[in-house]
Amino acid sequence: MSNLYIYEQGIVLRYKENRLLITYTNGDYKSIPIENIDNVVIFGGIQLSTACMHNLLTKGIHVTFLSKTGSYFGRLESTSNINIERQRVQFRKSDDKEFCLAIGKKFIKGKITNQRTLLIRANKDLKSEILTNIITNMFGMIKNINDSKTIEELMGLEGYSARLYFNGINHIIDKKYSFKTRTKRPPKDPFNAVISFGYTLLHYEIFTTLVTKGLNPYAAFLHSDRHKHPALCSDLMEEWRAILVDSLAISLLNNNKIAYEDFDFDEKSGGVFLNKKACEKFVEQFEKRLRQEVSYITEVPYKMSFRRIIEYQVMLLIKALENNNVDIYKSVLIRWYYGELGFFRWRFWKRNFWR
Repeated sequence: MSNLYIYEQGIVLRYKENRLLITYTNGDYKSIPIENIDNVVIFGGIQLSTACMHNLLTKGIHVTFLSKTGSYFGRLESTSNINIERQRVQFRKSDDKEFCLAIGKKFIKGKITNQRTLLIRANKDLKSEILTNIITNMFGMIKNINDSKTIEELMGLEGYSARLYFNGINHIIDKKYSFKTRTKRPPKDPFNAVISFGYTLLHYEIFTTLVTKGLNPYAAFLHSDRHKHPALCSDLMEEWRAILVDSLAISLLNNNKIAYEDFDFDEKSGGVFLNKKACEKFVEQFEKRLRQEVSYITEVPYKMSFRRIIEYQVMLLIKALENNNVDIYKSVLIRWYYGELGFFRWRFWKRNFWR
């Protein structure tokens, strides 16, 4: 799968002879073979010709429309992947409280475990007593997951763990970014701005995978139904937040790959947002990470890209649904040790996280 991100304002997209033509405001253009594109993500004021939309839909290429700052507007998508029988099973299981609680525990266990692993790795160099205590407390949260009797109880545990985690991040991120805790709508500091933008990209990466595999992104098991909210994306992205977004945001900010001057500050709302330059930088690095191949899934004896692992995660969910067996689904977990099979080997982590 390959995503085409378009964020330069005023661009016009056209279709000609099995190629996507990108025309810039200065008259320059480039063309991309349509077979090299799986999804198009558009930021802000970009024009698509009718012929372009028709051909993208015919070939099953989805188009996601975002604002310049990454807020979601909508999608243009083909109906070629709709699997009504699969969705009937999905809807039945989403009403099964026992199934929802059981698989919800797997989502939350994956999320907290990966967050804790990120803190453990950071603390290898920092050796912070505060981080050590947070890591210990989060381990206690993980052990308590199986004791949750309801989704509400489980989400309460997740919320408490999230506060611990972001308190830990406060001791990792460079102090010049003034990060203290998680804020959103709007984000109040550069780190929150970056992860909010990253979570949007991750959300619709998973959205596309779900649609492609015939699931309904709005029928979830952990997160409650909410008008216009693709709650199943929120379910599945929990395990990926620390892996794909948080660690990348820390690396980009602490290494000045995205700098303080790459943000716009809205005095009226107090919000902080990535400017065009910062969006481009993050998208480039996020896409590079999605394509990175790693020895990660122990059941698969070969390397897979993060993007393929997301597909693998969705297929495990489908098998769990269709076989009415929640044990088939395995949480996506990063390893905390630095052995040959470790997700991020130590030399990779040190080179890309702390340099």
